[in-house]
Amino acid sequence: MAEGAAGVCSGHGDDIREHGGFAVHFLSRDLVDALAGSWTLVEVAAFEEGGLPRRLWLVTQTVPR
Repeated sequence: MAEGAAGVCSGHGDDIREHGGFAVHFLSRDLVDALAGSWTLVEVAAFEEGGLPRRLWLVTQTVPR
């Protein structure tokens, strides 16, 4: 769930939240690691964006060669 989004965003289940007609699927770090599978996880960096207090994650991966 987005930090500070309770009461501001509407929930759609499956960690999907909507605000202003824009839906976002929030992924846990464990899920990001699991989805990476055989890819190489290069970087996971936190940043904040927008008018709501929310933390987003930039995930950088590469395909192993």
